[in-house]
Formats: sequence, structure tokens, C-alpha cells
Amino acid sequence: MKKLALLFLASFSVWATPQQELSERLQKTDGFSADFAQQVISPEGDVVMEGQGDVEIARPSLFRWTTTLPDENVLVSDGETLWYYSPFIEQVSIYWQEQATEQTPFVLLTRNRASDWDNYNVSQQGDLFTLTPTALDSNQGQFKLEIDAKGAVKGFRVIEQDGQTSQFSFTNIDLNKPNADRFTFAIPQGVEVDDQRN
Repeated sequence: MKKLALLFLASFSVWATPQQELSERLQKTDGFSADFAQQVISPEGDVVMEGQGDVEIARPSLFRWTTTLPDENVLVSDGETLWYYSPFIEQVSIYWQEQATEQTPFVLLTRNRASDWDNYNVSQQGDLFTLTPTALDSNQGQFKLEIDAKGAVKGFRVIEQDGQTSQFSFTNIDLNKPNADRFTFAIPQGVEVDDQRN
């Protein structure tokens, strides 16, 4: 009887949808940190920009995205507030996180909330998941996420409607949840503050 039950459960898991499979993989870790390399590729296939930095994510909804090249900037969220700091122009912009990220597939990486999945059709080829917006009037393109069976995010691509692609590859991946103090931001003295929360 136990064997029959195990066979039934095993066969059920084979029939998981790509959306369920992706959600399950995202739930395998509470967060991660990694270095990233970025390329922006034109619709014609030319590399128009390259960048690098590091990312830290702790679920739900905490992240720190630091770009070191070509220009230094920091994007930090404590789950409610989002700070965008550009040392070059000496400015911090502040947003409500929900407003700033609600229409982006990036929220799936940071919070993996069931209602977020209603906005996307998901297909799968091995470890590569393609998310296509369901809304006909969406200005988003496709989001392709590479995540292995252990929950390690290897990278992602954002393909805009005009064909331009932003590609992010992750290395030095650490599947431990970063410390909570990484998701706070102290505004440096003397910088301009642009508070967009209303």
C-alpha cells in the first residue's frame, strides 16, 4: 500500500505545471546573495552596455542591488520602502516598494506571492522558465529566469517589446539568507532627497 501511495505522489509531482515548479524552486531558499554581470543587447544583437555588481535577496520582499560598473548605484528595499541612491549625482530617490515593483516580474524573486503569478503565463525548458505577461495592454516583454532544482538562481533576462534584452548572470552564489541589516539604508549627509511616496 505504501508503494502505491508513493507511486501516486511521484506521478502527481510529474504533472506539476511550470508555474508550480518555478514557485516550488523559489521556495527552496529564504534568500541568497551573488555577484552579477549584466549585458544590454540591442534588437540587432549588439552589446550596448555592460555592467557588474552584487545582489542580496531575503524573502519576503527584501533586496539590495548594488551596481559597481559602469556607474555606482544602490537599490535597497526593507519590504516597504525602496531607496535608489546614485553617488554620482548625489541623490537618493525614495518610493513605496509596492508601487515601484508591482508591475515587474522581479517581485517573483523577492516575494513569490500566489497572486503575482496571475499576471504571467509560465513555460519551462529544463532550468529555464519563461514568463509572459497575461495582460494584453502590458508594456512588459518576456522575463526568462534560470533557476536550478536546488533553488539557486543562475540569472535572468528581460526581453523588452522592442527586442532589446537585459541579461544578468549570477556567480559566487550563496544560498544563505543575508542578514537583515543589509536591507536598511542610511541617507548620506549632503545628498539631495527626492521622496516620491504619496
